[in-house]
Amino acid sequence: MYAPRRKVFWFAIVSRLAIFMLQVIFNALVPDHQADAFRRPSDPSEEVSPWDRAVYFLFNGLTRWDGEYFLHVARYGYTYENSLAFYPLYPISIRVLATFLSKVCPVTLNIQSAMILAAVFLNFACFVKSALVLYDLTERVFQNTVTAYKAAILYCANPASIFFSAAYSESLFAYLTFYIMRASIERLPNVCYPLGLSILTRSNGMINIGFPVYFGLRHLCDVAWKDTDGQQGKWRFLLFLRRVSRLVTLRDCFAVFSTAIISLAPFCLLQMYNYAKFCTSLFDHNKSSPPVHVARYAAKNNLVQPGMTESAWCNARVPLAYSYVQKTYWNVGFLEYYNFKQIPNFILAFPILYITLRCAKEFVREHKDELYSLGLFDRKTKRESAQTYPLIMFVFVAHGLFLTIFCLLFAHIQISTRLLCSASPLIYWYCASIMSHDRVDSEYEIGENAYSRWKVFFLSQKRYTTRDKLVLLYFIGYTIVGCFMFSNFLPWT
Repeated sequence: MYAPRRKVFWFAIVSRLAIFMLQVIFNALVPDHQADAFRRPSDPSEEVSPWDRAVYFLFNGLTRWDGEYFLHVARYGYTYENSLAFYPLYPISIRVLATFLSKVCPVTLNIQSAMILAAVFLNFACFVKSALVLYDLTERVFQNTVTAYKAAILYCANPASIFFSAAYSESLFAYLTFYIMRASIERLPNVCYPLGLSILTRSNGMINIGFPVYFGLRHLCDVAWKDTDGQQGKWRFLLFLRRVSRLVTLRDCFAVFSTAIISLAPFCLLQMYNYAKFCTSLFDHNKSSPPVHVARYAAKNNLVQPGMTESAWCNARVPLAYSYVQKTYWNVGFLEYYNFKQIPNFILAFPILYITLRCAKEFVREHKDELYSLGLFDRKTKRESAQTYPLIMFVFVAHGLFLTIFCLLFAHIQISTRLLCSASPLIYWYCASIMSHDRVDSEYEIGENAYSRWKVFFLSQKRYTTRDKLVLLYFIGYTIVGCFMFSNFLPWT
């Protein structure tokens, strides 16, 4: 019999193997769509062995769309201006792992095959770890093993599953983000280091800084509030403020300041590197010129290379390449996506936006009397067993709402699915709470399922409510269709 966390571990592995098999089948059966998208330039002089062809056949379906950029950056660095939109931690990790694989692999592989394998292995490991960290995080927030188990299992079959196995940074970012959330609740030291790494993985890693700050403040308020027990009304509040002022020390202020500095330092260094490479003559572009086939691809597709010209972002008051590249190359901006031809993409993103907003609405309705205190302390005596959503979820709801509003107003709306699935646990918490099961609440799994690595609660229920069916249709349907669309270079989320 598998314990809940152990079963999550095995189902995470099984789900990744299922995604791998689906993309191989779909990629082999259906010809690739000739999309007008970036294709990483290949080296014509590179030898291709039968082992390389086997790697391409098995894994090429996982290298589409943004995966092309990540693999290109991993091999050649930032040779084109538009590649600055893809943050460096994931491609650097691919490069390091590919170097290791090329040395220990018993067969000869070219560098491109080694990098594809490295991307697949890295995502596999990060996904399994992220599922376990989500389980731990959920158990810590809800104080409930069944909810933690259900949420983690649903994560293993989430609607953006293909992107967690493809050469994308979703799995790495999800692992870092869920770890930061859990570490912030437990007030673990050195949370600034995974924070800095998350910022180097995705641009929205910046807002993860709010978690250690919030939970540090929550701990402070909790201690101060308990010290005022026995007082009532305004006197208790005044005593609370006095106690807070005494508890806050110079050491605490320094800890918050140092966390912010260490977390943001990698981001600042990245911006300095981008500026030096593309906007100044600090780099000798003649000595560090890219290979001929890379330069030829740039000339053919009118791509900006380092040293060619000075882009508009170089002269900005705050020279940040990311926002300029997103606006210039992908037309990302406030309400830029609101036109009739994008209606299908809005429909595609509707389910996850609805789930996130619905979760936020139910949380607000349940804790409307505590919202004025930002969830920092509970001034009412409630039975925890009567709550669907614990008050500690406040910062997670605020975080999820911010990302949802950002997706609605600024981003390409179809990326909402993979962005929210990799950055916020709300979708898994909400769906885990609404799915019905034919067993008592103390049991995490039914009968023989507890002895199986792949049989899970939503595959063997005796009775499915309408909401159960909708959740499963969304999760499993998007997983299968996503594997088909993505592996054949068709537009997806």
